[in-house]
Amino acid sequence: MLKLLIIFFIVTTFFFLRRALVPAFLGIAIAYILDPYVCWLEKKLSAKRFLCVLLAYLTVAGAFCLLAVGFADIACDHLTAGSLQSIVTSLQAYYEEYKSLIRQLFGISFGQADVVLMVQSLGSGLTKFFIGAVAAMYLLKDKDFFLRLCNKGLHLFLGQKAHGILREIAFSINDVVSAFLRGVFVDSVIVAFLSSLALALIGVDFSVFIGCFAGIANVIPYFGPVIGIIPASLIALAQGGLSKAILAALALFAVQQVESNFIYPRIIGKSTGLHPFFVLISVSAAGAVGGLLWMILAVPLAGIIKVLLEKWAQSQ
Repeated sequence: MLKLLIIFFIVTTFFFLRRALVPAFLGIAIAYILDPYVCWLEKKLSAKRFLCVLLAYLTVAGAFCLLAVGFADIACDHLTAGSLQSIVTSLQAYYEEYKSLIRQLFGISFGQADVVLMVQSLGSGLTKFFIGAVAAMYLLKDKDFFLRLCNKGLHLFLGQKAHGILREIAFSINDVVSAFLRGVFVDSVIVAFLSSLALALIGVDFSVFIGCFAGIANVIPYFGPVIGIIPASLIALAQGGLSKAILAALALFAVQQVESNFIYPRIIGKSTGLHPFFVLISVSAAGAVGGLLWMILAVPLAGIIKVLLEKWAQSQ
């Protein structure tokens, strides 16, 4: 009875504090993603784990800094005060002309109150991400301690037999999620390359960086490529008018079709063992219920549910 009360208390606490615990969940996700790299560094360098964690963080931060510096260099080469003002003026003119259509299609408006809310939301998101990154550092540094703590807790509440079954399920889930992450990385790199190439061929400025953005946005299955079309169309619109914007959108749409029909099913579908139909349904349902974050998590969660159902079927 005491165990049930403790479990009920923990579940209830998580439910009511789920928004406050977002940084903790982010920390767990970041630690899970970086752990293989940290373990590889630890093995290759024979260094203390904390130093390997710091090196992993410095590597990620350095990669983002290189991208930022490269973008700034290209922007300085292509943009002057006059051309920047021209782009802003063009975007404002097109927005005024098509603002009703933009609101209907995307639900986007740029009133003063909307901008304030966007800035506040961005600031809140960055704060949560920073706290999550710090939490991930502690999780990575003291990985063995937290694993022992989880094992003791599970063994205490579930008993030896149930604990063994849960460990087996956890290993199966880890295989699915790690394979999914590797597949997403490969898929995103391919999309970034194809998008950059397509935009460069039609002469859109910042094609490499727009392509990288499209690759990152591609993490969201099926809908991510649509998000990647937006900056490409806006820059092409300011650069060469409506015809060039349509051409850029069509180019990225073609990349999206190749990716979704040939690349994604082969890479992601094989990694999770899910049929593309169930992938689409899970992403759509997650987007309707929880928004962007749940859309990103939809496929691995569907893979986890598949593992749980298979284990349950085997036990019957």
